[in-house]
Amino acid sequence: MNEIVNTFNGVEHCTNYHNLLDTKEKERLASRQNWKTIENIKELKEGYISQVVHKICLLVEKYDAIIAMEDLNTGFKNSRIKVEKQVYQKFEKMLIDKLNYYVNKSTPINEKGGLLNAYQLTNKFESFKKVGKQNGVILYIPAWLTSKIDPTTGFVDLLKPRYTSVQSAIEFITKFDSIFFNSTHNHFEFMFDYSNFPKGVTDSRRIWTICSNGIRIDTFRNPQKNNQWDNKDVILTDEFIKLFEEYNIEYKKNDIKTQIINQNSATFFKSFIHLLKLTLQMRNSKSGTDIDYLVSPVMNSHGCFYNSDNYANIENAPFPNNADANGAYHIAKKALWAVEQFKNSPDDKLKNVKLSITNKEWLEYTQREIE
Repeated sequence: MNEIVNTFNGVEHCTNYHNLLDTKEKERLASRQNWKTIENIKELKEGYISQVVHKICLLVEKYDAIIAMEDLNTGFKNSRIKVEKQVYQKFEKMLIDKLNYYVNKSTPINEKGGLLNAYQLTNKFESFKKVGKQNGVILYIPAWLTSKIDPTTGFVDLLKPRYTSVQSAIEFITKFDSIFFNSTHNHFEFMFDYSNFPKGVTDSRRIWTICSNGIRIDTFRNPQKNNQWDNKDVILTDEFIKLFEEYNIEYKKNDIKTQIINQNSATFFKSFIHLLKLTLQMRNSKSGTDIDYLVSPVMNSHGCFYNSDNYANIENAPFPNNADANGAYHIAKKALWAVEQFKNSPDDKLKNVKLSITNKEWLEYTQREIE
């Protein structure tokens, strides 16, 4: 909702609030002591929130919808208040207040949603501490593993490879079942069982194969640019081949895990672990650009690797078309899990329905649904 479109007397008017807020913030930075600039930003934000709340209420009424929001703790929200565009608490309160007595002005006064027959879709707002996991049609969903997750397989990175020493790298790589080059698809495949890795014990599906498919964006501090953050594209398979050839690893043999763990060079293992980390890196973005895509290292049941860019120009795409949309998609899936808890509960037990989904339940649910 960076842009809000309203229709008045049959004429559409579009307001780009994102650009307006950007401009106002730059003005504020240029004149911090100018209270008029600060006041204008405050008014602009409140006007924007009001427009967004109105649009959401129309969607709720049109689709008989529920609303899923991230369950962000109060401390987190307070810490974000310093950032001009972060208006979490004000937005939440305005939405709750609006839905507590919602009237659609275009609806006849005696019909549902009209002035004399308003909707009450939330409880009266008292405090954020009392909101809990639900307020009427609003469900508060834990954000754990909702953005960096493959929507077509449910895969998430619980390996989190990190180089600390040659010995620890060897121990880590030894836990893989096999590592080999797939000449048909021109990528390396790393087969493993999550139960062999301490961080993977909560995963419902244990056996996975990750592949060095596609391109990742490597973000690093560049010493040639005064140690500032920089980015570069990494073609994973090409980089693995360069590394293996440099250390005389015959990568076209069936299983090269033994050749890898027989190395003794810290430089080799640092490079290998880094490339493995990039292989598992699903979200790829470049600051200051519109580049922000999600790519999976796991082949799905259709023989494809999910890439959000593949859905960028598809209207009503079946899967998220960018990395941010992927987070929203999985927040919605967690809300569907909560809805199922209500549907599967007897009417006299609805007050006791548990809406807190555990990490294990979430992975079991999303991976089961896909399969």
